[in-house]
Amino acid sequence: MTKILTPKKREINETEEVVLPYVKCDICGNFTTTGLHQIRLKMIKPAYMKKVDGQWKRIPPVMKKVDVYMCTKCVKEGKKWRGTKPI
Repeated sequence: MTKILTPKKREINETEEVVLPYVKCDICGNFTTTGLHQIRLKMIKPAYMKKVDGQWKRIPPVMKKVDVYMCTKCVKEGKKWRGTKPI
């Protein structure tokens, strides 16, 4: 008979060490571990029409995820995100 291994139960107040990565602020260029984060989509290839089996079909655009960061110093100063506002 096989024995089932279960992970040990964690308590609510148990602390855990987590390594925080340093990211570069896209506004001022300083390295930071705290702040705001946005995920934006950048178009790599626009949508187009293609003829498949005698019928025209729309091929969707190809998008790439881009992570944008802002440090707490820039947030306190009230700086705006770079780039255009999405529609």
